[in-house]
Amino acid sequence: MNNFNISSNNLVDVMDNEPWKKSSIELFTIKFNGKPVESHEMDADELATSLLGLSSALEHANALLNGRNSKVFIKVRSSFKSGSFDVDIATFFTSTGISALINIASLIGITGTSIGSLIWLFKRAKGKKIIEKKEVQGDNYEITIEGENNSITINHNVVALYESTQIRRDLANVAQPLKMPGMENIIFLKNGEECEKISKNETDYFSLSDIELVNEKEDIDDFLITRSDFEGRQTGWRLSFGESESIDKKPNDFQVRILDEDFLKKVKLKEIDVHQGTIIRAKYKKTTQKVDKLSVAWEILQVLKVDYNFNRVDKKQKTLS
Repeated sequence: MNNFNISSNNLVDVMDNEPWKKSSIELFTIKFNGKPVESHEMDADELATSLLGLSSALEHANALLNGRNSKVFIKVRSSFKSGSFDVDIATFFTSTGISALINIASLIGITGTSIGSLIWLFKRAKGKKIIEKKEVQGDNYEITIEGENNSITINHNVVALYESTQIRRDLANVAQPLKMPGMENIIFLKNGEECEKISKNETDYFSLSDIELVNEKEDIDDFLITRSDFEGRQTGWRLSFGESESIDKKPNDFQVRILDEDFLKKVKLKEIDVHQGTIIRAKYKKTTQKVDKLSVAWEILQVLKVDYNFNRVDKKQKTLS
């Protein structure tokens, strides 16, 4: 596959720039394993979410611990290998400051030893809140986890990352592909040796614990398909109510997850012909949550009807006729 960048910055220019005297490079690999990978059906949206989550975690952790005088630049190269999907990543940490750079990649757990890393703590604490912490010798904290009797002694920088809502959100995105049926684990390697692994049954440990459920609604309505997945996967779909701000603009659409397995199977077998512009009547679930801001998740629970007669539309979809 071709190389692609998460960051568009020119690394050579940055490294040669006089003010950026200090830099360190971390090379590692993130490996996705599971049936979708083995059959070369790794969902592009899920992969992008994971890689961008990893990039964001490195950037936010670097800003938190190394300060505003430090920057991180990331280069990504992907390649298919037998039974897995590997993504090789080069991470450049640079600084104009005089203090030594904290090794962010090692603290997170994607390079170096896993014990005592951020990912290790998420798995050890099962993502639960820290209810008590006290400073101990060697820049460490002794922390107590909600519902646990035994304390954990761990680096104070790891604790700072663990308590960051933004970084927790980033790692939740990194683990997102594990929610796909058949996915097994995500492994981080350095020089071909495993540093850390997130298994499918550990996915929820990285979920945001302070999510406030604002509203949850189930109903039936008509939707316009603006993007479909012809392989019958749950993700990769976008729908619209057919509404737009003006007659010259495209309908406002949104990402959805299709949970109707019978419908997905028929799409994959081409027993149902869906494309951009197809109208479906479906039972849906709309979940509104609040973390720092409101977010809306759409799920199609059951597709009741596929309608190809575009001239017969109701008032809500009058812009389609």
